[in-house]
Amino acid sequence: MKNVLKENKQFVLITSLLVVIGSLTSMITPLFIQYFNENKIKLTYEIMLFIVIVMLFSFLLQTFMLVYRENFAAKFNSNYLFKLISKLTKISYDGFIEKEPTYLINRIFTSVDSLYLFLINSVSTIVKSCFVILLSLGIVGFISWKIFLLLLILLPLNLVGFKHINKQLSIRMEKMQKDAASANKDLIVTLSNVDNIKSQANVSALEHLLKPKMIAMYDSLANNNKYAQVTSNAIVFINQLVQNMTYIWASILIVQNEFPVGNLIILSIVIPMYYSALSDLSKANVDYKSLTISSEFIKNNLDLLREENGEIKIQNINNIEFNFPSFLINKQIFNYNLKEVVNKGDIVYIEGDSGSGKTSLLRLMLKFRKSKGIKINGLEINSLENSSLRNKIAYISQDPTILSTSLENNIGMGRKLTRDEKYLIETSGILSPIFKEKHWDSVLLENGANLSGGEKQRIAVCRLIISDAELYILDESISNIDKESANAILNFITIKSQEKIILYTTHDKSFKKYANKIINVRR
Repeated sequence: MKNVLKENKQFVLITSLLVVIGSLTSMITPLFIQYFNENKIKLTYEIMLFIVIVMLFSFLLQTFMLVYRENFAAKFNSNYLFKLISKLTKISYDGFIEKEPTYLINRIFTSVDSLYLFLINSVSTIVKSCFVILLSLGIVGFISWKIFLLLLILLPLNLVGFKHINKQLSIRMEKMQKDAASANKDLIVTLSNVDNIKSQANVSALEHLLKPKMIAMYDSLANNNKYAQVTSNAIVFINQLVQNMTYIWASILIVQNEFPVGNLIILSIVIPMYYSALSDLSKANVDYKSLTISSEFIKNNLDLLREENGEIKIQNINNIEFNFPSFLINKQIFNYNLKEVVNKGDIVYIEGDSGSGKTSLLRLMLKFRKSKGIKINGLEINSLENSSLRNKIAYISQDPTILSTSLENNIGMGRKLTRDEKYLIETSGILSPIFKEKHWDSVLLENGANLSGGEKQRIAVCRLIISDAELYILDESISNIDKESANAILNFITIKSQEKIILYTTHDKSFKKYANKIINVRR
C-alpha cells in the first residue's frame, strides 16, 4: 500500500490540496458569519457577491478535480492491471495450477477495483473528512468550549467503532472475495464451453452445478453488506443522537444568555458537516478494508508464489545436455533415464509411451519447474535468467491460444506483420486452407470458435516460423492437421531452421523421419 501511494504521490498531493481548498471554500459562509458577528459588520451586497464568487470558485475547483481524477483513473487502471498480470506470469508453474488461473484472474480484477476505489474516492474522502473535522472543531471551540467538548467525545467513539468494524470486515470480506472468485471461475469455465451448454436439454444440470456457488457468493456478499450497513448505521445513530443533543444544549445556553443566537446559525451549518465527515470516514473504512484484503492476496499469492529466477543471461542456445534429468512435484521426485547431448542444427524426435513424461520434459526446457540434470551451453538451466531463456524458445502446445482479434494480430501476437513475414507465411502454404475463406484482417472468435483444431495449429506454426527463437519445441502441435499437410509443414520447418534446435513429439511415429536424433523417454 505504501509503495502504491509513493508511486502515485503526485495524484495524492494534488487531490489532497484540491480537497482542502474545496472544503475551506465550502466553510466560507459560517466563517464569514462568525467574523461579522464578532466585529458587528453590516452585511452588504458586495460581501454577498464575494461569497457567491468564492462558492463558484469552489464549484469549478471540484469540477476540475473530477475531470483530473477520471483522467488519472483511465491510466492507473490499465497500468496497475498489467503490473499484476506481470506478477501473475512470474508465479511458479505448480503454484499457478494449484490456485487455478481463472480464480487468480478474478482476484486480480477485484484487487484493481479495490485500489481504484480507494485512490479515486477514499483518499480524497479521508483528507476532506479529517480537514472538515478539525476545522469544525476549531470553529465550534472558538464559539463554545462546552459544545466543543461534546463533539470531541464522538471522536474516540467513532475510532473504537471503526476498530471493531475493521476486525470483523477483514474476515467477512476475505470470505466474500474468495466465494466470488470461485463462483465466477466456475461460471466462466462452464459457460464458455458452448458444446456443454447446447447439449443440455434443460438448465437443470447447469443449475445443480453452478447454483450452490452462486448462492454462496451472494449470501457472502449480502452478509458482508448487512454487517457493514448495520454497524455504520449504529455509528450514524449515535452521531445523530449527539447532534440533536447539541442543538438542545445550544438552545438551553441561549435561554440562559450564555450563547448568542447568531451562533446557532453557525452551528446549523458546521455541525451537519462535522457529522457528515464522520460518516464519510466510516464509508472510507469499508473501501480500506477491501484494499487490505486485496493487498494480502497479492502478497500471499502473486508475491509469495513467485518462481525462482536465475541471474545468467544467455545470447544463444548452442547445445543442450540431458544428464538423467529430474524434477519435483508435491515432494515426489520424477527421474528420467536419459543421457544425451543436443547441438545446434539437431532435429530431435522425442518418443515414449503415453504418460512417460514427454510433455513434462519439454516444459523443463522453459523452466516451468525447477530441475536437475539439464544444462544449456554448459550452464545449469536453473542458473539462467527466465526471460532470457524463454525469449530464445518458441513453444507450441497441442491446443494453442487463439485471441479474439484479426488473423494477422493472432500470428503477430498483437503486432502488425512485416511484408517479408507475410510473404514467408503465404509462400509456405501453411495457411492455405484458412485463406480459402479468410484473409489477414478476418476476425477470429474467442478460442478459435470459427476455426478447426488443425487451423488453430497452423496459426501456431506460423507464430513459430516468424520468431527469432533458437529452440523450437513442438508438443503434438500438428496432431490435428492431415498427414499430407503435416509432412509438408515439418519439411518446411526443418529446411528453414537448419541453424536451430528442434525438439518435437507426435503420435504418428512416421514423422520421426525428419529427425537426425531420436530420444526415447523412460522414467
